[in-house]
This record gives sequence, C-alpha cells and structure tokens, in this order.
Amino acid sequence: MLTLGVEEEFFLLGPDGAVAPVAAEVVRAGGGAIVPEYMAYQVETATGVCTRLDELRADLWRRRAHAATVAARAGAWLVASGSVPFPDGPVSAVADDARYRALARRFPYATLGGGSSACHVHVGIADRALAVDVLGRLRAWLPALLACTVNSPIIAGVDSGWASVRYRRQLRWPTFRPPSPWPDPDGYDRAVRVAVARGTALDPASVYFLARLSARYPTVEIRVADACPSVDDAVLLAGVTRALVASLVEDVRRGVPAPDVPPQRLTRELLVAAQHGVDPRSPDRAYVAVDDAVRRLFDRIDPVLHALGDDEFVHSGLERLGREGTGAVRQRTLWAKDPTPAAFTAALADATLTPPG
Repeated sequence: MLTLGVEEEFFLLGPDGAVAPVAAEVVRAGGGAIVPEYMAYQVETATGVCTRLDELRADLWRRRAHAATVAARAGAWLVASGSVPFPDGPVSAVADDARYRALARRFPYATLGGGSSACHVHVGIADRALAVDVLGRLRAWLPALLACTVNSPIIAGVDSGWASVRYRRQLRWPTFRPPSPWPDPDGYDRAVRVAVARGTALDPASVYFLARLSARYPTVEIRVADACPSVDDAVLLAGVTRALVASLVEDVRRGVPAPDVPPQRLTRELLVAAQHGVDPRSPDRAYVAVDDAVRRLFDRIDPVLHALGDDEFVHSGLERLGREGTGAVRQRTLWAKDPTPAAFTAALADATLTPPG
C-alpha cells in the first residue's frame, strides 16, 4: 500500500480582506502543528503519514480546524485559495526567515504582488530509481490534475480570467516547470545541482518542479494543485494522485514504455488547464481538450481505486466535483453574489472550514 501525506498552504486575511501578516504569531501559538511559509501572512500544515483516505480526511480536518482557531485568536481568518483576492495590506511582505529573505533577494520579481498557496501530495516510494521513472510518467497527467484543482480566479480585486492565476504567476520562478524524463536518480540529482549552481534555485528545496522527489522524505511530491478549498477537495486530490501513481508504478514493473510528451505540448496543455480548469460553461473550444484529459485520467485510475479501497471516497468526490464545480467555479459563484472584500473573504473562510463528508 502506497502511503500518503498532504501539505496545505493557507493565507491569513483580515475581516476586511487585507492580508494579515501575523503568521509568526500563529506559528508560535500553534504548538508545532503549524509552520511558516514564504509570506508573512501565510502558514502551512502537514498531515502525518497515512494509508487510508478516512485517516487522511480526519487528520486534514483536525489540522485545518486547529489552524483556523489559532488564526482567529490572532485576529485573522484562515483562507484556502491559490491567490490573495485583494491587493490590500503588505502583500509583498516576506516572512522573517533568513532563507525566505534570501529567496526574495534572488527572485524579487517572483514576490511582487503577493504569494500563492498550493496543496502538495506526497506518495511514498522508497526506491529512488522507481520514483524517478514515475516522475517522468507523471508528466502527461499534470494538466488533468491541475484542471481538477484550480482555485484562484480572483486577484487584485478582479476576476483574472484564469481559473488558476496562481499557476500563471508561479511561472515567474525559473524552476516551476514539469519534471523531465530523467533516465535515473543520477540524472535527477544532476538537474537539481545544475539549477542551484546556475542560480535558478537557491537550494535543492527551492527547485520547484511540478512533481519532484521530496528533499526530506522518501516520497514523490506532486505540487501542481492550487490550495484546495475544502478538506474533501484535498482528500479527492490525494486519492486520485495515489491511484495514478500506483498505476504508473505498475506500468514500470510491467515494462510498459513511458509516453513521449513533447515539452511544448505539455506547456500548452498546462496553460489551457490553468486558464479553464474543469468548467463545461467555458466558451473556449480549448476546454474540450481539458475535459478529454480529465476523462482519460479518471478512466486510467478507476481499476486501481478498488484495489486501494479508495473507490467510495474518490467516486463520491468526483460526483461532488461534477455537481459543485472546481474551487474556481465556486469562487466565481461567491464573487457574483457579493464581491466586496468583507463578504467575499468571509465566504472563502467559511468554505475553508466546510466540514468533511
């Protein structure tokens, strides 16, 4: 059974919608369960190592609720969104940390206009050779994973026209790109060393491939998704990701050749996924390609879900995704109801604490 872990990044926003740079206070009061992130108004939580989705769901909910409670004591709301909705407050304030300050000095353009928040899924693979092979095979599926998890249409007080403006903005980081089809762990390690040596990354932990080998754990870390609006969304992402990785591991063991995905095509598909997400109301014909990619993903993982015992969780999550839409669709619905900073921020904070199940 492949193990799972999830890291969630959140914004701290005031009731008026402005960023609340109180992350240091929240981290200090969090009892070790909350860690700082890049911006002074951003925090992260991380689950333990899980084998079952119900176990993961309970852990995610416990940590979200705890972080929200601690944030409230500091006068802030915990918000799960890929982008900061409003340009109010010190949106470019980096956390008071030596490494984060060094990143900001090295990549000042990447920090302008505020941070972004993501959801990272770790799937345990101890064999590095197998893990690198899986990374190359994941490339073809990254657009579909992004399309299902877009959750950042609003930025600077306007609808950006993108379902994931986070993805578009993260392209400012030089290493924010899909993994290459490296032949072995040495090839992967060489790519990381070259990025650091050339100055496109500060250190191995700031090599921001959309899927990578974790610098800390024996896992494949999939980093393409926006912050998930609810715990159930995060569980769906984790279940889909683990099933996909399990199917790719089986391909490696059976000797199935890895698909050839031209970099230019993959770049284009990721941009289309970030602009549209899963939204059948989109008037752009490019949406059809996104929809087809998502359908292929779900067809691919369906036989694996039962073996993992995840079919009930994932199927119910997919039904809810079809009924309610992605986080971007839901944000736009809230925006249409009331786009004022106070009302919209309150709605996002409420959605962040939607009880699972």
